[in-house]
Amino acid sequence: MLTQEDVSFIENELSFEDKISLIFLLYGQRNPNYALQTWTVAASVPDKTTTSFLVEWMDIAQRTDSGWEMELLEALSILEQNTLLLRVGCNDEALRLLFYPRTTELAVKVHPLLKGLYHFCERLDDANARKLAKQLGQPYGGTSDVAENCFEVVLLRLLSSEAVRLGSKTESQECDLLTLSAACKAIELYDESYFLKGIADHFNSTLTKQQHQQHQPQEQSDASSKSETQQRSLRSAVAKTEPAPRRTVAVTLERYHFVPERAGIFLLVNQFSFHRETNPELSELLPAKPLRPRKGTAVDKKALEELFTRFGYEMIVEENITHLQILQSVSRAVQKVEPTHCSLVVCLLSHGQEGKVYGTNSIPVEVKAIQSLMANERVTGKPKLLIVQACQGSELQSAVPIPRYEHDGAVVSKERTASVYMDFLVAWSTVPGFASVRHVDKGSWFIQELCTKMQLLYQSEHFADILTAVIDDVSSKRGYGNECMVPIVQSTLSKKLYFTSQPLPSC
Repeated sequence: MLTQEDVSFIENELSFEDKISLIFLLYGQRNPNYALQTWTVAASVPDKTTTSFLVEWMDIAQRTDSGWEMELLEALSILEQNTLLLRVGCNDEALRLLFYPRTTELAVKVHPLLKGLYHFCERLDDANARKLAKQLGQPYGGTSDVAENCFEVVLLRLLSSEAVRLGSKTESQECDLLTLSAACKAIELYDESYFLKGIADHFNSTLTKQQHQQHQPQEQSDASSKSETQQRSLRSAVAKTEPAPRRTVAVTLERYHFVPERAGIFLLVNQFSFHRETNPELSELLPAKPLRPRKGTAVDKKALEELFTRFGYEMIVEENITHLQILQSVSRAVQKVEPTHCSLVVCLLSHGQEGKVYGTNSIPVEVKAIQSLMANERVTGKPKLLIVQACQGSELQSAVPIPRYEHDGAVVSKERTASVYMDFLVAWSTVPGFASVRHVDKGSWFIQELCTKMQLLYQSEHFADILTAVIDDVSSKRGYGNECMVPIVQSTLSKKLYFTSQPLPSC
């Protein structure tokens, strides 16, 4: 049994960095806000060897959790404080056999996602931790205080804002690490992103198994019914293998299932006002010149809302949100997709660079990070549409001033984005390297033409063919200075997508 003296001894012997990690493991699930307050107070004390948070945690835990000792011992084992555990009389070998501290997926008392995220922090060197914090819009470093260089503090902030969610097995709540994983991909930390996906998938799969066990009798009945159906299908298939007269058969592509009552989720991010981010850690990401207000975007917003509401979509509209909030909004929209929904649509109206769009704080977010969030198992087999009205550069085809036209661009970047996901379509208003034209009164060429063509053709044409008509018409437009633009579509759709129900077969 651990005594208060043992806990005090442990706290006094830990380094300040290990104390921050211990705060993260013990408070991250219970109260991340309080953990941040504890860290702030501890970081402000000149003598950081003198703290009392662990004793305070023990006093609270004793009243609420009879297994507090096991949780503390497991947390210390995860931190690999073997010598310290020996000094308080614990059997190091027994603890390692009990807790498997280096096996990320297994946890006894500590929340398994907290254990996994601690291991994630250990994978980051300081340079990558700094880059990742900057991508997430979080301060990191900046002072000589060593506590500032603990990525666990960044994770506590994300937990407090619910940008990261641990999930709960007792309440059957899935974890959500999408924002963090997408940020890793955005700065090319692909191994770390896969690591996060692995621990999240493992946690969520255990919830699925629990639900499966709860409904097993019904599922067995359903399986029996499916077996009979499969046998009938097999007999039918065997019968069809008998020789038949040779005839010409018309080959037709399948169509995605679409029912207006269950069309799905439509997220519209409309950016029309911009300010300069004041966080010095993000200053190098700011464009050279301030971004101008996007006049005319309200016309695009209204047209899109009316059109996709008519198609049956549940509309989510976000306006003037930061680069981090864009990722959070996409993540929340993905989580709202139900098994019965037919599709997911995300539309971004903003200034942009090549492969990026701007938050209202003038910090860009990579479109490939947004695609990574949308390419979620919840939307597997469903069409995922990403529509981007933004520049992919600052070049125009004419240097003649445009009296009533603006372009949604800033500086040119060399990065490109490409869709490599199944059932995915990304439609950009313009090709890489060029500006996207927007009329300050009538809205953007691309969005207005898209809405017009869809209203005219959605009952008879599938989405890919409608976009072909949009590209043809937009590319034929000319501005006052003979400016032109060409939209671009990247698609891995495997079926035809109609925004109307399957028509009844003719008699």
